[in-house]
Amino acid sequence: MSKKQNEQYLQYAAKISSVLSEILTNEDCENYIGLEELQEEDNLKHFIHALATIAPCHLFNKLTGDDKSWLEFNHVANTLTFEYATKSDEDSVVS
Repeated sequence: MSKKQNEQYLQYAAKISSVLSEILTNEDCENYIGLEELQEEDNLKHFIHALATIAPCHLFNKLTGDDKSWLEFNHVANTLTFEYATKSDEDSVVS
């Protein structure tokens, strides 16, 4: 993976993390979710499921015109995880 590609996904991750941080810390944010709310009952589990599965699946389907289920999207995500992990390992061996 080229340095530019590496920097690109890190830039996207930073932007997404920034928005998530605002949602979780800024009470004036329209989509604010308080940490105390996430500590109630199974709310943290629901939040992580929404963040890791439902929202990315919805976005993927919207951007690609596909209609993958959560489980099908999970396969796509796992494939990407493996691809990026393998490329990172290969890059560190070559470098």
